Amino acid sequence: MERAAALPSPALEPEPSASSSDPTPTIDDAVTKGKAKDNDAPATTEAKREDDSLSIGPSDPQPGSSNADSLVCTITLLLTTGARHPYKIDEKYLAKRNVDIPDVTEEGKKDPFSISVYKLKELILREWRDEWESKPASPSSIRLIFFGKLLDDKEQLKKYQFSADSSNIVHMSVRPADMMEEDEGAKGKAPSQNGRTRPRGGGCCTIL
Repeated sequence: MERAAALPSPALEPEPSASSSDPTPTIDDAVTKGKAKDNDAPATTEAKREDDSLSIGPSDPQPGSSNADSLVCTITLLLTTGARHPYKIDEKYLAKRNVDIPDVTEEGKKDPFSISVYKLKELILREWRDEWESKPASPSSIRLIFFGKLLDDKEQLKKYQFSADSSNIVHMSVRPADMMEEDEGAKGKAPSQNGRTRPRGGGCCTIL
């Protein structure tokens, strides 16, 4: 009898190798991912802080950075030529120029509005600019007008209700020298009983 033909043996399927593309996650892999996530957290926080600092909204004031405690008198000089010159008068400005502030507010703050008009004219004359008109010989030659009122040298600025919230427009002009001489001459004369003027200090005699 003929031998039975040998049956082919079934092919063996390859076993999955350890280098498969989808390995089973291990405990070490989880720990490594956790550390990487923790390292990314500070960078995300820093980026958020940068976005907040660049935002338009109001931010919290830094301690000591605010100078809102001191009063400020802001004046804009309007010259006859149309030129403007701003002045920001506060305690620091006056202290640098050795100017005493006479009064304080109810809260105990130095009040720059308490300086006299004449003191303001002295400050203006001290910082006179070359592009302005001819420099006057004395502060008395400067005329300051605020809301149509000629400011008196002896009065304080606060009498004229200068604003502390906005700039105060003050018109400035210089009196000519000849007008100053006429005013000085008028001060040296006094009216007599019949309405005429006579020089001060002059003697007179009476004929009996």
